[in-house]
Amino acid sequence: MADEEVKEVKKKGIGGLLTSIIVPAIVAVGATIATIMLLGSNLTQPKQQQATQPAPTEIKAVVIQPGTYTTFMLKGGKEVAVIESLTLTVASDACRAAIGERRDMIMDGLMLIFLSKERSELNTAAGIELLKKQIRAMVNEVTGFTGERERLGVTGVYLYIKAISSVE
Repeated sequence: MADEEVKEVKKKGIGGLLTSIIVPAIVAVGATIATIMLLGSNLTQPKQQQATQPAPTEIKAVVIQPGTYTTFMLKGGKEVAVIESLTLTVASDACRAAIGERRDMIMDGLMLIFLSKERSELNTAAGIELLKKQIRAMVNEVTGFTGERERLGVTGVYLYIKAISSVE
């Protein structure tokens, strides 16, 4: 009789042990599947949003061809800045076309901007960044891409100053 009780306890102990392993395993698998389904749906939503938003267009507009070495007089008239190239990136074909049509006005604006600069202003990174912002604003104004249309105008200015030299 004692042997039968021990066998019965062993059977219940093994069944209880299996239940305590199988139930948490099923719960873990279910939680993992639910998590993957939730995260999977979150990952696909941004892709759909990206597809609906048009990517900004970057179009290159060359104002000063590389290698032409255009000179602009600086403030005081005793020094010149030698510009090897000036390239603009624009967000629309209309802006690029306007730049081509109004090149003389843009060159005049560049001359006025450089006439307000001193050598010391063009020798610092902050001075060059300010110059680029002024060029961007001037070109957008000349081409008519101001206000709400500014986002379709000039988006970047790439300027290569070859040298700053005395003229005396």
